[in-house]
Amino acid sequence: MPPNVDWCEQELCSWITNPADTWSNLAYLAFGVLMILETRRGAGAHRGELRLFGPVSIVVGLFSGIYHASYTFFLQFFDFVGMFLFCFTVLTGHAVRLGWVRPERRLTFFLGGVAFFSALVPVMYQLALPFQGLVFLLILGVVSQEGWVRQRLGPAPSYRSFVLALGLLVAAAGFSLADVTRTWCDPTNHWLQGHALWHVLSAAALFALYRHHAQPLPAARP
Repeated sequence: MPPNVDWCEQELCSWITNPADTWSNLAYLAFGVLMILETRRGAGAHRGELRLFGPVSIVVGLFSGIYHASYTFFLQFFDFVGMFLFCFTVLTGHAVRLGWVRPERRLTFFLGGVAFFSALVPVMYQLALPFQGLVFLLILGVVSQEGWVRQRLGPAPSYRSFVLALGLLVAAAGFSLADVTRTWCDPTNHWLQGHALWHVLSAAALFALYRHHAQPLPAARP
């Protein structure tokens, strides 16, 4: 079955169906390795969930790259699983700090959330509903949680990285929207595409988000 969206880049009859949209996922792998190295050097050692950021970013890049290389719904499903993994890495950490989830239930909440949203993808595909909106919904959840953390625990030392992450995501979404609506579209360009820029900019946004959460923050009050 084909995916539920037709990006601008022309599909090639080769091992790599969409070269630009495939190779641009290397940005997730590069930033994932960088986050792993920073965590090992002690950045964010006070936040256990930060150890997940790097590996999950690599999973996002691998799943998305394989999907764009194949251009099938089956592998598009795993592309979304990767994005749900990253979203729930942040959502779970904040949920524990806010006292919504007990620390011993962290893994259950994390895996349950990923499984629930992943299960919605094939259902929405059959109903011809745009399941890309699920990722947008989770991003709104991350932003809302940031506000609740600030209200309950006090402001973070700096919001520079968080604002940068939001700016990069807005720019990435703009390029992706221009791609899918054919506002900016050259199907024969297999080096630069709007959706490829989504990959690069959103990968940078994830790294900025990691930097924000790596700051020392106060512990949750009872």
